[in-house]
Amino acid sequence: MGYNRKIIIMSRNVIERLADRPFDIPTALISIADADCDFAALTNKPQFILQLAFDDVDNDEFIDELGENPTIEEKCRVEEKYNIITDEQAGQIAVFYNEVWDKSDVFICQCEYGQSRSAAVAAAIMEYRDRSGIEIFAHDNYCPNKLVFRKVFEALNKTEM
Repeated sequence: MGYNRKIIIMSRNVIERLADRPFDIPTALISIADADCDFAALTNKPQFILQLAFDDVDNDEFIDELGENPTIEEKCRVEEKYNIITDEQAGQIAVFYNEVWDKSDVFICQCEYGQSRSAAVAAAIMEYRDRSGIEIFAHDNYCPNKLVFRKVFEALNKTEM
């Protein structure tokens, strides 16, 4: 469990144990589930929550199937086939971040094992905020999904326009 003072990366098991008690400080949670699974079972819910379902599929499957320059239609087809994070879901993360960052004392990114998708979301937010996302990529406990990172980082940057 961990990453920076405000952003915390967690697995499903850890967030479910944490949610056995009420959240006593303003907490935001991005909870990511596999496309064919239930979300984390939370006895108590944090003040702010966004739940999204997409699988831990990275650039390799995407590029293997489509090559380097796919059309928008081809990208959408592959996103659906592999349950890849969509641009819409990345946009939801960006909107959620913008709406609750200043209202929450803790910002939790959670996925099944707390190593890939949640780490990628945390890294994208950290990179967007202060260019420190590399800390997540350099940490031995995490293997951030690069596709999730890229899409979320792009969506965060689009919200500035």
